[in-house]
Amino acid sequence: MIVLMAMTTAAAEQKETPFTYNDHGKRDPLWPLVTSTGGVMNYDAEVFVSDMVLEGIIVGSKGEGNLAIINGVIVKSKDLVGQYSVADITPSSVVLIKGQERFILKLKKED
Repeated sequence: MIVLMAMTTAAAEQKETPFTYNDHGKRDPLWPLVTSTGGVMNYDAEVFVSDMVLEGIIVGSKGEGNLAIINGVIVKSKDLVGQYSVADITPSSVVLIKGQERFILKLKKED
């Protein structure tokens, strides 16, 4: 019984530290391996708008601080997705800019 109490005391003295995953510069294992068109994803190469999927939008209060989920990555205004800059996030779409070109990703509705 003394041993059990000693183990309980030792366990109680340990402080839990949150686990942080270190990817060591490699691809996130939860990212998809294929595009929506069936092509193989290459995260080291240039990302094309046709390969981007707008998976969700989180709308902040008063339209400020909106976030979007593109290909499993959470982005905010002015973030980069490959070579594209996030210009605007609305409740139903994301505007991306690359050079002088504008691209709009729209949120698809479930049937």
